[in-house]
Amino acid sequence: MKINRDYSEILLYLCCVLFLAVSAAVPTLAQEESQDEYLAEVRPGYGDQKTPVNIGVIVVDIDNIDGAQQSFVANFAVSAQWKDPRLAKDTNSVRIMELNNIWSPNLQILNQQKLFKTFPEKVEVSPDGTVIYRQRYWGTLSYPMNLKDFPLDQHTLQIKIVTVGNNAKDIDFTIAEDRTGMGEVLTVTDWDVLGWEAYTELVEIGPKLPVPPGVVFEFEAKRQVNFYIIKVLVPLIMIVFMSLIVLFIDPVHVGPKFSIAITSILTLIAYRFLLGTLLPKISYLTHMDYFLFGSMFLVFAVLVETSIVARLMSMEKKGQAKELDYWSRWAFVVLFILILVLSFFI
Repeated sequence: MKINRDYSEILLYLCCVLFLAVSAAVPTLAQEESQDEYLAEVRPGYGDQKTPVNIGVIVVDIDNIDGAQQSFVANFAVSAQWKDPRLAKDTNSVRIMELNNIWSPNLQILNQQKLFKTFPEKVEVSPDGTVIYRQRYWGTLSYPMNLKDFPLDQHTLQIKIVTVGNNAKDIDFTIAEDRTGMGEVLTVTDWDVLGWEAYTELVEIGPKLPVPPGVVFEFEAKRQVNFYIIKVLVPLIMIVFMSLIVLFIDPVHVGPKFSIAITSILTLIAYRFLLGTLLPKISYLTHMDYFLFGSMFLVFAVLVETSIVARLMSMEKKGQAKELDYWSRWAFVVLFILILVLSFFI
């Protein structure tokens, strides 16, 4: 009887230990499972109350602006801050958590082409439940440009940040002034950045799609015209004046006059193909196109004038041929100045 009694006490003891272990584990597992599901799928706030999200954008550098590809390469950082009381914890330290394990505004760069993230997808959670997400991006973004004023053009380029998903309409974006700005020294060499601005607005992402709230960081960029003056305009002007030399050659030398005029036209055609690599295939003309076509018209007019002079010489009217050359010199110079002014300043 004593042996059976000992076994009964041991069995009762084991049952008590097992019951206490199960009782302690089940609520913990259920609580963790419920908490994970709650945090990941339910946004902070109740009912019609929106969730404030504070956004900061810092453009560290602009590497390139490509008018031909309608894009620019940027190095920028985005920070987002919101408060989730469910993450509050009685502790003095900041916790590092995985972004995918909690609720987040699901930020997207709307006009990205190919961007690379350099920071891990983690957040900092303060003891009061304040969440801070930081990410740095580098890569190409697209933005349409109106190039009619090329090469005197100026563009407003934008980085558009939106939130997507079912909770998009319930998020209230604000701009973090202390975490928004632009670097003073930029890598881009052929553009001047005149200023920047950040604001919130509803951003259209496509036809028949919801219009979510978003943050827009825009900056004004003006093309530096010195490169095009030195390497494009000056050679073009030299080619045009080379063709005008024909008017100073004695009408007796018809052959050299024709050679110079034809060479000038062929050179301008080659320049037209060169300029085509600097611009996209657009359906409208730029200032540079007007000047180029005006120059080609002028050079072609010189060729026509040379043909008339050659005809007069064949009719033994050398005096009229010289007089035509004389008046053409002044007329073509004035016409060239008029083409230059109309192409770039009107």
